Order: sequence, then structure tokens, then C-alpha cells
Amino acid sequence: MSIIYNPKAASRANDFQIEYMINTTGDRWFIPYNDNASMSAQATLCNTVVGNTTDGSACGSGVVPS
Repeated sequence: MSIIYNPKAASRANDFQIEYMINTTGDRWFIPYNDNASMSAQATLCNTVVGNTTDGSACGSGVVPS
């Protein structure tokens, strides 16, 4: 099986950042959606999918627009 996307590669520049607009603090940022998981668990999964930079910092974050 080939790998199409590997978030654990951590090959992104340290200043790379993606902000996802969400309705409420703690909401998931995007699909994957899972009715059996809490919103917090879904947000954690989103962070895992987005991955990290070469220094280990998170690439993504959820932002509630003001």
C-alpha cells in the first residue's frame, strides 16, 4: 500500500501554520467526523492529520473568528 499523505514526516518549515475557522473553541477543524467520538477527540484527530513542523510544533489550529 502506498502512502499518499504522511503527517508524521514533519518536513514542513517551522513557520508553516494553517488556521481553520471554527464556530466554538474545541470544535473539530474539518472532517474526519465520528459520531462515536467526543468533539475534543475529533479535534485531536484533526491535529494528528495536519501534523507538525520540523521543530515539532503543530502545523494547524482552530480559530474562532471574532
